[in-house]
Amino acid sequence: MMAGDDDEPERIFRQAISLLTAQQILKEKKTDDHDEAVALVMTTSLLQAFTIELLLKCLIRIEGRSRPQIHDLLCLFNLLSAPTRERLEAMWRDHVQCLPAETTEPFEKIGVRIEPELTAALAAGRRAFQRIRYLHEEPGEDFVFYLGALPKMLKKVAFELRPEWAEPC
Repeated sequence: MMAGDDDEPERIFRQAISLLTAQQILKEKKTDDHDEAVALVMTTSLLQAFTIELLLKCLIRIEGRSRPQIHDLLCLFNLLSAPTRERLEAMWRDHVQCLPAETTEPFEKIGVRIEPELTAALAAGRRAFQRIRYLHEEPGEDFVFYLGALPKMLKKVAFELRPEWAEPC
C-alpha cells in the first residue's frame, strides 16, 4: 500500500454509494415511452455493473490486498477472502430464493434462468459493463444482467467490515 492510500477503500466506497444513489433515482422514474424505458434500463444496468466493480474493489482493499487493475466482476469476486465470498454467496442465494414470479418470469420467457449461485450469476453478467458501454460497436451482441440487488449486499458487507462507515440512523 502506498503512503496516503489508507483512506482509499473508503474513497472507493463513497464513489460507489454515489452511483448507487443515482441508480435509485433512475429506478423511480416511470415512463410509457419504449425508447426511454430501454435507455433507463441500459443506464441503470451500466451503473449497477460499475457500482459492483467498485464495491468489490473496495472489499478487496479492506481485506488488505492491492487494488486490482481488472474489471471482470467474477475475477474480482474471486479475489475476495473465502469468508467474504461465502457471506456474499449466502446473501445471493437467499435473495434469489425470495424472488417473486413477476421478477423471474420475464427472464424465463427469454430462456434466462436467474442463477441461485453467485459465481454463476457473476459469470453471466461479468462483462455487462463492457458490453453496454460498447454496444454501438457490436449492436447485435446480447448480454444478461440481473445483478441489480448485489450492490446493496456488497454495501452491507462493507458496513460489517467497516461499521464506522455506516451512517447514523
